[in-house]
Amino acid sequence: MKRYIILIKIVLIVLFSLAIAFLILKSLYFTSVMMGAILVVLAFSLYLDQRKTIRRMEHLIANIHYGDLNLSFPVPSSGGAEAQLTRSMNEALNAFRSRLYNSVVAEAETDAWQKLIRVLTHEIMNSIAPIISLSETVTERAASNGMNERDYAVMLQAIQTIHRRSKGLLDFVENYRKLTRIPTPTMQIFPVSTLFSDLQKLVPAAGIHVVYSIHPAELRLYADRSMIEQVLINLLKNAIEACGDSEFPEIHIDAFRRDGMPVVTVSDNGSGIVPEALDKVFVPFFTTKQGGSGIGLSVCRQILNRHGGNITVASEIEKGTTFTMQFPGTRAI
Repeated sequence: MKRYIILIKIVLIVLFSLAIAFLILKSLYFTSVMMGAILVVLAFSLYLDQRKTIRRMEHLIANIHYGDLNLSFPVPSSGGAEAQLTRSMNEALNAFRSRLYNSVVAEAETDAWQKLIRVLTHEIMNSIAPIISLSETVTERAASNGMNERDYAVMLQAIQTIHRRSKGLLDFVENYRKLTRIPTPTMQIFPVSTLFSDLQKLVPAAGIHVVYSIHPAELRLYADRSMIEQVLINLLKNAIEACGDSEFPEIHIDAFRRDGMPVVTVSDNGSGIVPEALDKVFVPFFTTKQGGSGIGLSVCRQILNRHGGNITVASEIEKGTTFTMQFPGTRAI
């Protein structure tokens, strides 16, 4: 309705302008002045409508600029195009707010974990290194200085146990240090087809039906190829383990565009992830696998974050799991 009112005002301005010109030609000056006043009122009314729209846009820009994303625009009660546009704007703001919040939380969480890991690994490794060195030194000196066979055997067993467990702990800590050593991606454009072709060779899945799909066939990514390959290897291995007990195990690896953005998904028909664990799978050290380190998916998320993208998971018990990777930086390729 608002749109038609503006259109009517524009038509009236045009008609009044023509009428004023006609009246001036007929020397009807008083009438032309009256109609001119009406014309000014109509023009001023259009100006106020425009200023109202501009003020809304300025308010929106200012709130986004200063980080206040809690605003929303009141929907006009008159309905029509303006009400629909306002609703669409509010929906877009909500979607943007949600994506920004998730991105900020994920980045802050990752940064906090990295700082904690740096401190812990530094302190633990500083303590373990002297223990390993001393155990080796004591063993060598005991052998060279001579001890009775029984005492030497007991001491050697104790020192070897200390050395073995210290070395194991050192390797364990070194594994977690990988979380703080994600390099800066070396970005390049490459076809997804070659990536999938190499993936088939790197991760054989005997007894499991693996389906690769690319739409369009010439789809390309702008990313660090080796890092994305590592993410997919990790996801594929997880999928193989997840559906290993299925009667007809099947994995789908799909690449396609969604709203112009390249998306890669890895889906399996395995046992799925329990709901209480679903929001923790990307947390460092959390794992549901026996003997798992709990860093694989966390590294995957960090790699995607380094690319300006993200990775999400959806799962249903006894139906399967789907990991989704998005690459916003490849929209124009």
